[in-house]
Amino acid sequence: MDKPESNHPESNNSDQNNTEDEDIMRSSVNTSFVMPAALLLVLLVIPFSINSFLHILASKNEYVYPVIMKIPLDTIAVTAPAEAAQFEDFEIKLSVNTDQLAEVINEIVSISSTNATLQGITSYISPSMQAEITGENFVIDNPGPQKAPHLFNDATEWTWHVTPHSSGTQKIKIKMHVTSTERDQQNIKVIELAEVNVVVDSNSLLWAVYNWWILILITLALFGGWKILRRYNN
Repeated sequence: MDKPESNHPESNNSDQNNTEDEDIMRSSVNTSFVMPAALLLVLLVIPFSINSFLHILASKNEYVYPVIMKIPLDTIAVTAPAEAAQFEDFEIKLSVNTDQLAEVINEIVSISSTNATLQGITSYISPSMQAEITGENFVIDNPGPQKAPHLFNDATEWTWHVTPHSSGTQKIKIKMHVTSTERDQQNIKVIELAEVNVVVDSNSLLWAVYNWWILILITLALFGGWKILRRYNN
């Protein structure tokens, strides 16, 4: 004759506790693997997403003129690429016959009315000039006014190496620092000679290298959230 099975409440409670412990351990293990994987995924996706979004905001569908001359003169030549890559340097060259440029500006000033000016110039200028380029989103190897390095076929040539740090259509202004004489006093004036427009393609990998601090902040924030979640699960 079979003996009736006896009920053991203590054994049932122990099995239930073991099951709950296993579920908690399994949840903790899943969290331990999921959070690092999510952290790695975010670190890979965010740099590309941010830089691509900034590139879309900076890009325009309209046609971009590579070089716009502010003072049209046949003896002024600007050499610059129409397109460039973000964080990769390129060269800009300026060739100007400063004697002819000064002659043209002085002629315009002489025939202008009393209140008329050419970019703020109201008196005669000297052919001795210095060139400068400026750009908000560029690193320029030799910033500031530059003296004429050398002459080539009666033209003065300047060369700059610049590195774009933002994507999209970026502007570089070419300026000339000229010396004007008025009432026996010499003053330095700045005239804008040309504007260069360069379409810069985004480079997400180098963007992440140059903006490493953003990745560190994101990493710390995700790591802190992971620690809080693990403490909550435990």
